[in-house]
Amino acid sequence: MKRFIQAIALLAATITLTACGFQLRGQYNFDFETIELRGMENSEMNRNMDLQLQILNLKVNPQEGAPVKLNLISELRDRSIVTFSATGRAREVRITYELLYSVTDKNGDFLIATSQLSQRRELTYTDDQILGKEAEENQLYTEMQRDIARQITGRLSALKLSPK
Repeated sequence: MKRFIQAIALLAATITLTACGFQLRGQYNFDFETIELRGMENSEMNRNMDLQLQILNLKVNPQEGAPVKLNLISELRDRSIVTFSATGRAREVRITYELLYSVTDKNGDFLIATSQLSQRRELTYTDDQILGKEAEENQLYTEMQRDIARQITGRLSALKLSPK
């Protein structure tokens, strides 16, 4: 009887998830095998993007050129205090990471016009955790960059190159 109830519960969960449109992130299918990664060459974002593309089996910056060019234009990190404690110190801080990028074909025509992606996170502070919170803040920036890199690869996989 216990197995029957577990099977019914599993079936109900599966039906609920599929009915709401949930779908596991599938394999990305790209219309190209190589890509040029340009801009912000020595940045952590460039390294995260390069790694993400290589994980998905795309050849990055090949010698012979590529049909698609991902241009990382600029990034912005922002930090603002959301709430203060009774002593006037920061209690909650919001950090924001924004990236401007574009995608062009080998002729320089835009496949994705200059676009902005942004991520926000909030963290709480106490006076005795200042050093630990700085490390946590840096980790959150890295996570935001990785998330944006995944968003860009999803958009790249949706590109359909027209044969010329």
